[in-house]
Amino acid sequence: MSTNREIVNHTDIADEIYEYLRYEYKFLTHKGMTLEKCKSTLANKLKRLSSFEVMNWNKALDEIAKTKSDNAPTPVEIIYAIKAAAKALRPVAQRLSPAIDDRDNTDYEALWKQADNEGKWRFFIDHKFNAVPPYIRYWFIKHHMATLGYTAYECTMLIKYWAIPFNNANAGAVINNQREITEYFRARDNG
Repeated sequence: MSTNREIVNHTDIADEIYEYLRYEYKFLTHKGMTLEKCKSTLANKLKRLSSFEVMNWNKALDEIAKTKSDNAPTPVEIIYAIKAAAKALRPVAQRLSPAIDDRDNTDYEALWKQADNEGKWRFFIDHKFNAVPPYIRYWFIKHHMATLGYTAYECTMLIKYWAIPFNNANAGAVINNQREITEYFRARDNG
């Protein structure tokens, strides 16, 4: 399915996932497993997925978090959740970009690190969320909450700037949604 899997650094993404889980769950590993073993197992399993699937790890963890538990999911549970999230989002992503594939060679990490504050604020206006790796979405939220005092909801609004607001929405609905987001932040920053 994936033609260029080396674009994604699976070890870094596994580290990001467990960093995310560390704050969400009381028990990070299961009996008989070390944190390093969980990370390496997850990284190896991520290599079997397409880049598009791997990019949906953040959405998958949001879905997993809806089930209340003190125990973090196992690597296998994380993989199943990532596949389910990717399957649910693929039709939306294909409507946004019909030619979606795993050959996007843009180095979003370098773009993020080189961006000034204005560039970081505009990051998901300039780049569609379905093309940007999820760990950068995580950095985006952390940065905006710490530096601008935005809530997680406000950060998600910016991330979903290019999202289709509802099923079967046309281009006009997307433009209206973008206008509402822009007006919200203009009023917030001026008010």
